[in-house]
Amino acid sequence: MYDETHTQHQAEPTAQTPAGWQSPDFTVVDTALEVTAYSLRTK
Repeated sequence: MYDETHTQHQAEPTAQTPAGWQSPDFTVVDTALEVTAYSLRTK
């Protein structure tokens, strides 16, 4: 099950998939969004 969710996240950018928040790996998505937001703020 985890392999399927990871494959979906890699195939589709998290920015274009708000549904990713409701996935079992929401922690991974949340972390990715935090890193992206941090990089945007740093620039």
